[in-house]
This record gives sequence, C-alpha cells and structure tokens, in this order.
Amino acid sequence: MVALTDLHVVETPDPDERQETATAVYPDWESVYQDNVVGIYQLAFRRVGNAADAEDLAEDVLMQTLKTLRLPAPVHNVRAYLVKTARTVLADHWRRHYAAKDAATELEQLPAGALVAPPNSDASERAARLLALLPDHFSRILELRFLRGFSVREAANELGVTESNARVMQFRALRKAAELEREVLS
Repeated sequence: MVALTDLHVVETPDPDERQETATAVYPDWESVYQDNVVGIYQLAFRRVGNAADAEDLAEDVLMQTLKTLRLPAPVHNVRAYLVKTARTVLADHWRRHYAAKDAATELEQLPAGALVAPPNSDASERAARLLALLPDHFSRILELRFLRGFSVREAANELGVTESNARVMQFRALRKAAELEREVLS
C-alpha cells in the first residue's frame, strides 16, 4: 500500500512490519536531513512555485528544526514536527511577501517634490476641464480614487457612503466623464 504524506510518497508497511516502523527513530541530525530535505523542498516549492524561494524556505525549516529538535526521536514525530514547522515558515513567508506598508508613511518619507511629475499641460488641462464639468460628487470620487490614490474603502469613508455606493458612483462618474469628453472636449 502506498500513502502520500506532505513530505513524500512512502510505502505503508505490512501489518507485521508496523511494530518495527512505529519504533523507528532518527539517531542523529544527518539522518533526519538525508531522509527529509527533498520532501521539505518539494513541499515548499509546491506552495511558492519558485525554486530559489523554496530552497530558502527549506533551509529555514531545517534550521529552525535543528535548534529545537531533540534526538534520538521517532521518525513519525520528526516528520510531523517538520511539516508543522514548514507550515509556520511558509505562513511567515507569505506574511512578509504580502505585507503592505502604510502608504501614508511612505509618502511622508519621500523628499518634497518627489511626486511631482513633469507637467503634461494638454492632458492636465483636459482632466481639469472634465472634472469641472462633472457634478461635485462625481468629480470628488474620481479625485479621491485616481488623483489622490485612495482605495474604494478610504474614498467611501471620506464621502460618507458605503463601499458599494462608492463603486457605483465611480462607475457612473467614469461613464459620465467619457460622455462629456466625446461631446464637449473633442
């Protein structure tokens, strides 16, 4: 019988051999490493899809395990501990990967004038005229979302409406702006 674990495919022993397998132990760190490094790498690679990151994560798993694992230890306990450690390391990796820094803090750290783009007078004038032609609530949502970089949630809070209402308002504002551009500014 063959079973798939998080580390690798292993053959399940016959019932007569189960007693012997249940007492199998890893005597030293070298045997733990040799038996599990490929499985840990494969587990990490399946989760991140990147060989370099998978190698780094497998190294992190093994280093963390090396610090805390007491040997000799039963094989099934060591493998369960390695999988648990791998899950923790992968979760930490994704937290770091997707950690979004506060944009306001980053903007405050930029030198004055760093965000000023070279003026494109024609495009700037057209946008200003278009915003002036729109009703206040439409021009305000477009200003918040596209000129000031607010998220839908932030713009909704600023305008005192729900997020759904802000999305609808943004859609209608863009549609109205496109109509006005065709009719008036062309």
